[in-house]
Amino acid sequence: MEIRKFRSSYGLELITASHAGITLGDLVWDSLSGKVEFSHPGMPNTIYSAFLDAALIDEEEFGIFQQECSESELTDAFLAERNVDVRSELIAELKHPSLGKIEGNFKLDSISKFTFGDLQVKLMDDLLRVKIDRYLEEMKANKWKEYDGRIRRVNMITELYYGSIRLVVEKSLSSNLDAAIEKGGITALTRTEGSRSVEYAFAHENVPFAMRIEKVRRFNG
Repeated sequence: MEIRKFRSSYGLELITASHAGITLGDLVWDSLSGKVEFSHPGMPNTIYSAFLDAALIDEEEFGIFQQECSESELTDAFLAERNVDVRSELIAELKHPSLGKIEGNFKLDSISKFTFGDLQVKLMDDLLRVKIDRYLEEMKANKWKEYDGRIRRVNMITELYYGSIRLVVEKSLSSNLDAAIEKGGITALTRTEGSRSVEYAFAHENVPFAMRIEKVRRFNG
């Protein structure tokens, strides 16, 4: 399935500038460009940061929240599609760390095919949702100024999607890509040579490529 159809079919957002530090409970903002932003001046970056700022939790509880969100189990994504294709003109927009390590030494528009495969997901489980919901209700009841002015209009990440990376290049370009991979210090899981092309596979390295976000004001545990 092509990435745009994947996003619309499952109601997900593509994470263009992704990194391993993105976790469940992170807050994201709508921007004028239509792309979500992961930080906003003077605003909390996570839902549990908002609770800490509003004095609803202490530092110890903040640490527990942080651990629960970051250590959520990674499981197979039970979607109808197991592979997501990215069109060549979108590859350079992804800003994925693995691509960034080779981009300076290899033209990304030379990639014939790019796919996220073996899809996995981190889900905000029911207990964590209930816990967040309770604090949101308390915040609305007792800290309305902080709630309304800081997070009511904000989106929260509740699902993160990961996939191994597979890319294909023409055989004549494979030596250039091999050199770029070596210079970038990354390792291919597999390298499969065909008669006309070479396919490479890389691990996702805990970097998500897509997410589900929910409006804080509509969040229900």
